[in-house]
Amino acid sequence: WLGEQLRLNSAGTTALVDRLESLGLVRRNRDTTDRRRVLLEVQDRAVELGRAFFGPVIDDVVRAAEDFEAGELETVRRFLTAVLHTTGQSPTR
Repeated sequence: WLGEQLRLNSAGTTALVDRLESLGLVRRNRDTTDRRRVLLEVQDRAVELGRAFFGPVIDDVVRAAEDFEAGELETVRRFLTAVLHTTGQSPTR
């Protein structure tokens, strides 16, 4: 699933996960219900890096959104959802 989402082949996905694991950002775990699957557990260090990088941007977006009324934000949501559908993606939320 991960490789598909990132548009990577199996070798590319494995190399990426190997690198993330070597950096201590994820840990591989076998799925207890399906031994063919490997689950990735995000480590605290990865969460901290993500917050450090994206936190200020998220704060800015939240502040900007406060200047819009609910109806305006709904229009933005509908537009962005349409863009995702048009580009062959689907919104996850």
